[in-house]
Amino acid sequence: MDRGYARFAAHLSLIFLAASHFVCSQAAETMVSDITDAGAKPISWSKPSVLLHDLNEHGISFQGVAVYDWSKTLHGDQDSGSGFGRYSFDLFTSLDGKKAFGLEGSDGLIRLKNHINNFGKIDDGAAQLYSNIDSNSRTTLYELWFEKKLLSNKVRFKGGKIDASTEFAAVQSASDFLNSSMGYSPTIMAFPTYPEPKLGINGFLNLTPKYSLGVGAFETTGMGILTVFEPAYNWTIGQGEHPGRMSFGYWRENGKMAQFDGRLVDGAQGTYAVIEQSGWRHPWMGKDGQRKLGTFLQLGKAQGQLSPVTYHVGGGGVLQSPFRRRMHDSIGVAATWVRFTSDHDAGFQLSSETAFETYYKVALNKHVAMVPDFQLLHHPGGLEANRDCPVITPRVVLSF
Repeated sequence: MDRGYARFAAHLSLIFLAASHFVCSQAAETMVSDITDAGAKPISWSKPSVLLHDLNEHGISFQGVAVYDWSKTLHGDQDSGSGFGRYSFDLFTSLDGKKAFGLEGSDGLIRLKNHINNFGKIDDGAAQLYSNIDSNSRTTLYELWFEKKLLSNKVRFKGGKIDASTEFAAVQSASDFLNSSMGYSPTIMAFPTYPEPKLGINGFLNLTPKYSLGVGAFETTGMGILTVFEPAYNWTIGQGEHPGRMSFGYWRENGKMAQFDGRLVDGAQGTYAVIEQSGWRHPWMGKDGQRKLGTFLQLGKAQGQLSPVTYHVGGGGVLQSPFRRRMHDSIGVAATWVRFTSDHDAGFQLSSETAFETYYKVALNKHVAMVPDFQLLHHPGGLEANRDCPVITPRVVLSF
């Protein structure tokens, strides 16, 4: 049953992508013929600024984001050298289907990523990475997808190479934290997200303004097809001033995989939940903005015979506009805890790992932000030889 569904999901994804490519190519031909008509404004290729403006008028826009992290441990008796430096650069090409092809409610994205470890390494053995851009150096086509909205945006289909964490298990209010577990629960095995998204097809249904359902099928690395079901519920407290959201997810891998004792089993499964709530607000900035506090809670569970992480609990808060003259700054405080499997063949000596994190985001202008970050990793990697590790990571973010 699982193998048949896997083949069906994979074939359906390919069919969807082929259909999207056909529709786009036909519409593109129409657009080219339209803009060459006497009454249409042609695209100017003479100046870069004019070209970008004209492309935007035809539904094509560009955005770049560069992130640089430099990390260093604070052990007084440990020589960590000059620390650990790495950067990641993303180039986004967005497509407005209505402007480009006349397809109402359609969008597309091409995302290129370049990541380089500049120098150094901090070998703390942590299961929860203290920087969410940690990875091997690579240049890759990170995302390539097309989506279509139907029935007044109540239904949305999306297919292509997709970062799964942008649609499932996401913690929206925790986006400025650096620890990898703040983005999605580490109990989800082979989750096709950074650094290597996979082909997938997603469907979303907004039943009412409060209730929604998301379903996704993704390729994975060596674990077959990952299927995700995520119903969600939205609410407001007071006079609509305090929105909240809760989502519950169930995931299943249908491939053959090895337990820690070496025996092969069919599939793995687990659950997760995300709760976010906007709390206290202070409108002391008047029409220019307001100070507000957002909180979040993460939960995750997986099978101990297959997953090194069996339970996950994370939570924290983010204060936006902490000071009157710093309306675009923010302060975040959070902690994330994982329990390791008790299977002796997994090799863990300690039962859990905890990461405490705090940051202050300084928005210098709309293009430049600095995020000084501090983390304390308690029992990193679940090994007695790994001592508690305090780490500072100044982050610089450039966007254009």
